[in-house]
Amino acid sequence: MPITKNSARQDVIAAYVDFTFADAPTTATVYEALNLPAGAVVVGGDLVVTTAWNTATSAVLAIGDVTTANRYGSAIDLKTAARTALTQTGFVTTPTQKTVNVTPTLSGTAATAGAARLTVLYICKGRAAFSQG
Repeated sequence: MPITKNSARQDVIAAYVDFTFADAPTTATVYEALNLPAGAVVVGGDLVVTTAWNTATSAVLAIGDVTTANRYGSAIDLKTAARTALTQTGFVTTPTQKTVNVTPTLSGTAATAGAARLTVLYICKGRAAFSQG
């Protein structure tokens, strides 16, 4: 049986949020970062640490949702200014799993510096912005 072609097309949508050490200061605490619509599929994105966290020992971040805390990234180093691509799982968000959360794991003295930008690129199942014909 042949593949049924889909003429519906849509742009990739970008959502981003900037945050600092003060916005997510407590270890093992879940912080809501972005909301995606139900039916969204993450197709890209990244976490860019623009200012390294200056904790004494370690600072890492998990990116996920209410069901899977590290669905899009785990143990991302916050102590190094760098870019880390998000993990693309093909997961389709549901009404109860549409929030992208960040969960820091911090050790040592509390940070007094640190900043990052989380960007999530996604498409929406069933959405058509235009037709290829």
